[in-house]
Amino acid sequence: LRAKSAAVGGMIVLLISSCVLLYPSGHIYTAFGAIFGVLFGLSLLTGYIVVTLAPLTRSFLTSLGGLPGKIAAGNIRQNLGRTSIAIAAFMIALSMSIGLSLMIGSFRESLVWWMEGQLRGDLYISNASEKEVPEKLYRELKAMPDIDAVDAYRKVQMSYRGKTMFVASIDASVLQKKARFAWVDGGDEHWDAVRRGDVIVSESFARNFNSTPGSIITLEGLKGLVKLRIEAVFYDYSTEHGLVMMDRETYIRLFGDRIINSIAVFLDPAESRRQLILDSVRQKAHAYDLPVFTRDQFYGNILAVFDSTFAITRSMRIMAIIIAFFGIAGALMTLFIERQRDFGIIRALGFSTGQVSVMTLLEAIGMGVISYILSTGVGTLFAFLLIRVINLRSFNWTIFFHPHLSPYLVILLTALLASVAAALYPIWKVMRTYPQMQIRDE
Repeated sequence: LRAKSAAVGGMIVLLISSCVLLYPSGHIYTAFGAIFGVLFGLSLLTGYIVVTLAPLTRSFLTSLGGLPGKIAAGNIRQNLGRTSIAIAAFMIALSMSIGLSLMIGSFRESLVWWMEGQLRGDLYISNASEKEVPEKLYRELKAMPDIDAVDAYRKVQMSYRGKTMFVASIDASVLQKKARFAWVDGGDEHWDAVRRGDVIVSESFARNFNSTPGSIITLEGLKGLVKLRIEAVFYDYSTEHGLVMMDRETYIRLFGDRIINSIAVFLDPAESRRQLILDSVRQKAHAYDLPVFTRDQFYGNILAVFDSTFAITRSMRIMAIIIAFFGIAGALMTLFIERQRDFGIIRALGFSTGQVSVMTLLEAIGMGVISYILSTGVGTLFAFLLIRVINLRSFNWTIFFHPHLSPYLVILLTALLASVAAALYPIWKVMRTYPQMQIRDE
């Protein structure tokens, strides 16, 4: 009855939290609270789920350990006041690990997908925004007949409607031919309008400033305010503040700024003297004391920054598992202390120390397996909410969900090891205590 009452309360909490999450313009902190409500509501459902799964748990544990397994399953079912709380705590910790792993993995896959489409140069000269590339070098590279195309990139911080954003200049004709931008709508036909003077904006800009294709934005130019038409919106992970991208000729005409932050060099894939040409480009760049990176090195630098950024998140996942381990270990110890007389009676009736130890071990494994089964669903839901709600409202860019098997396998192994480890001390106590001491009523 208590399990059903908790389940009803959990469903009410889930319904309210879901309504808050579905509200599109809600604040980020409201979304955090709603996700907590979802996890809390699912925790309240744990007891009812344990009761529902009781026949399957009994069959599973009986197949593993016979009669001790059957008694272990009964102990889980009959002590819901403690086992359901331990299972819920373990389930939430495992779910957090699965959810964070899937979120980070999906973000990384989305980042790789974005890089492979937008950053397709064979060589990149100076990827440090504060280090300028001489325009003379840019003209020298464009004059080299063996180079297929050269793109000069400039990125500056500006203010728009009282918020920080960035403006970037590129060679639209080069990117139209060489890059594969990921457009929110449409395709590479947008570059024709950019070459004529229109701009394209990142998804984060569009969300930050409620802009759509066809909207007009006003920027402070060299000769005053200038109005620019938004041609299209593209996916971008370079800045969450928003990015306005325009052709270099348009940028120079409006702002009079000829500074170059980096250069991308493109070669014909069929070029037979590829390495010689790349070496020649390196020599020219080194003559100006500029760093040069291949495409793979450039990707590696970006991913290294990404991995270091999320290193703390991995530590949080480990801490969650450690806390969960002590939670389930504490629950098992409490159950053992409460049932000392029961263990003594079972042993007095003919159960060996080994059978009681197996019963204790299978009880821990049963709780761990139930926690894992629940965590696979809750963790996947948690990842989806992090990606589609928290991330979108925090950074205004879309991360595409990329499920992968490794987090589920790692958490399965973690759940089994934690369950077995948590049962070791109760088993040790069983083996060192005489039945008459366990039966004694203190």
